[in-house]
Amino acid sequence: MEVSEDHFDAERVAFLALSAIKGVGFETLRRISASENSFQSVIELEDDDEVRRLLGRSELQVNGDGAQAWRETRKRALENAKRRCQELALSNVSILFQGDKDFPLQLNDLSNTPRWLFVQGQTNILSRRSISVVGSRKASDDGVWLTQYVGHWLSEFGAPTVSGLAEGIDQAIHSASLNACVPTIAFLGTGIFTEYPKGSDRLRRAILDNGGAIATEYLIKEGYSAANFVRRNRLQAALGRLLVPTEWAVKSGTAHTVRYAYELSRPIAFLRTPAQPDLDWVPREYVPQNGFFTIPKEQDRFVDFMFHHLNSDPQPKTTQLKLL
Repeated sequence: MEVSEDHFDAERVAFLALSAIKGVGFETLRRISASENSFQSVIELEDDDEVRRLLGRSELQVNGDGAQAWRETRKRALENAKRRCQELALSNVSILFQGDKDFPLQLNDLSNTPRWLFVQGQTNILSRRSISVVGSRKASDDGVWLTQYVGHWLSEFGAPTVSGLAEGIDQAIHSASLNACVPTIAFLGTGIFTEYPKGSDRLRRAILDNGGAIATEYLIKEGYSAANFVRRNRLQAALGRLLVPTEWAVKSGTAHTVRYAYELSRPIAFLRTPAQPDLDWVPREYVPQNGFFTIPKEQDRFVDFMFHHLNSDPQPKTTQLKLL
């Protein structure tokens, strides 16, 4: 898919320019986006006091040369933004703002909907009915087997998968999707160009070459942190029509995704092999409306559950999802 020039209109250039100003980060840009100000209107301001008010603790706060400092900062920022536009276009990365045609409506179920997404690859794949599959980084043989088992059904389900590119279960479902010739979507907990985890670049390229997408709400230079991954997990839960956690524990990163899916009323298919403990350790609030399956013994029930929820309209969410 080619990235046309209108992906980088004045509003997107302004967004990238503001993000290039030292001290202007994710939360400042989110606050601007949620206000009545457009990014373009902020970058075009001539009142340096108003700019300082809107940008908060940026490099302008320590420079006393008022209007001249803002003019010089803006010039550098716009030059940086134009270089970024070229870099993004060459890498087939689009910026989707909330309300854009290809912005996935499923994410609007969140009380903290992302105001933008960086998407490398096919943007329209994010709006298809998909299956989120997540799990432990330190996957057991049983966890990998269950993930590959789900992968064997993907061509029948006919739905893209959503996961997080992490080692273990995430990479197993991305690879299983590729083997099934099904597109897969990886949500990152970092900026779009950050290779995390190390060594995942080849899998990323395969995802893109097979019609999938890499997506993130984090700014281009954003690194990784535990908080970023927890925040990312809400997007995995919201994007999928239903969730399959193939290996997890009550106290784990995956548990956040399960909690988000529950609060968003996304159906959850809990799986185990006969060799694993019964699923009675799963918190009781997750039991109604969800499915518990021993695989392969209860294969037919599992497949019926998946087809039913893939083909049904989503139910209203139970609560307004709040981030930790």
